[in-house]
Amino acid sequence: MTPNDAYKVTWLIRRLFRAMTELADTHLKDSGLTAADRAVMEFLYPDQALTVPDIARRYQVTRQHVQVTVNGLLQSGLLRSEDNPRHKRSPLLRLSSAGRETFAGIRDNESRLLDEWFSKVEIADIATTKRTLETLLDRLQKDTPHA
Repeated sequence: MTPNDAYKVTWLIRRLFRAMTELADTHLKDSGLTAADRAVMEFLYPDQALTVPDIARRYQVTRQHVQVTVNGLLQSGLLRSEDNPRHKRSPLLRLSSAGRETFAGIRDNESRLLDEWFSKVEIADIATTKRTLETLLDRLQKDTPHA
């Protein structure tokens, strides 16, 4: 592989990420949610309890970004906050029953979309792509300091 090939792969990943974000926003439009809302909800589905800093580490974004998203989800009733016995100023967040139901519907819709999207891709190619992306992500996470 040449340095140009590596660049092309990373360029394609960035383009794919942007296209998937736009697609997610389009499919979430009727629910009033964004791709960022969906990402936070995914970390809490079906019944995880995490703090804003926990989600930020997993999502690899700033706490401020997660807090803004969480505030909207709390206001809409899709999340609930509960006392955190380990940290008084950082409450645990969970999906409310409405949040679980909403996210389950999102997952069902996405499942149908992904089945259609991947239907013409060979299973072996999907497996190779998955392994490659997992390897790249693992290397990035080991090499990148997290706040």
